[in-house]
Amino acid sequence: MEEKATENENLRKALWKEELISIGLKATLALEEEKKKEVEIKVTELEVKMSNSISEAAARAVEEFKASFEMKDLNIAFV
Repeated sequence: MEEKATENENLRKALWKEELISIGLKATLALEEEKKKEVEIKVTELEVKMSNSISEAAARAVEEFKASFEMKDLNIAFV
């Protein structure tokens, strides 16, 4: 009978340790998921900025091309 009580106590201690480990792992997983969400948000923000920068650069290139073409026309007109 005493062996069973000791075995039960040992099993309870082992279960308690496993529960503590599980709680720690769940907390760590929650933190990692939060970090992942933050990184995904930052990536999305950078993608939007990059897209906007590309659009602005393309618009400037078109304007510069138009201006250079107009200057060429002016040079031809003066020659």
